[in-house]
Amino acid sequence: MSSEQSSLFAASQSALFDAAFGANPGRFPLPPATDAHESWHRSVALAGQGRYSAAEIELQRYRPHSPELASLHASTRASWLRQQGRHVRARRFDGRAVFLVGLVGPPRSNDASQARSDALTGLAADALGSGRFRLAQTLLDRSAEQRLFPVARGSWRPALRAAWVAAELAMVRGDGPAAVRHAESARALADDADSLRHSIKTDLVLAAALSCVGETARARDSAVHVACTAAMHGLLPLRWAATMLCEGTGGTDTGMVSSVDLAASIRARGALSVD
Repeated sequence: MSSEQSSLFAASQSALFDAAFGANPGRFPLPPATDAHESWHRSVALAGQGRYSAAEIELQRYRPHSPELASLHASTRASWLRQQGRHVRARRFDGRAVFLVGLVGPPRSNDASQARSDALTGLAADALGSGRFRLAQTLLDRSAEQRLFPVARGSWRPALRAAWVAAELAMVRGDGPAAVRHAESARALADDADSLRHSIKTDLVLAAALSCVGETARARDSAVHVACTAAMHGLLPLRWAATMLCEGTGGTDTGMVSSVDLAASIRARGALSVD
């Protein structure tokens, strides 16, 4: 490989990671992936833009080269299903994600730790969506155990995702103050992360938590800000979710697109058919 080709490969790899977990989540079109790990990054970025059909196709392009990556693939599919409210179906993929990496003994690597934590947090979210709140808490606790191992140090994403689910669990239990505490913990974690998409999602979770403690006006203002920021960066699913929160806490600002129209835009980009 020539030095010029090497440079182009590195630029492509960096661009895909940056779209998935960095500062440029709305980049489109995306450069092609050249291996299974890059393909995972590309699929995550596409789904964040609401391009679920393209993301699903991308995730099938390469066979994962390790159990850890295969587990992350399964957890990713589960997260897309949850966004459609299909928690029972998502549980099947999260269960597979756990099976692939196991839970016996310490994780062998940072990738294994992240895969275990993602799978357990996903199962907790599945349980939450199915009304099994005690099980959701138990799974969150087990997820936290995975982040205590030395190989997990320096990874912001597993702890942030767990904080989101903990806040959501508190909301459905009717414990607004706990929801705000968990959402504020997520906000502190997001401040140390490089991912703009995760930061915007964290602001949305905090806005929802504020609505649970009666701070409706503040929740609405935050949701408007999230919707506008998500629109600016091409994150259609987050824009849709934030707009629904606006509509439920006082209404949208003049000129904002309705959640119904945004949902139609997501469908127009291709339905998800993971099964």
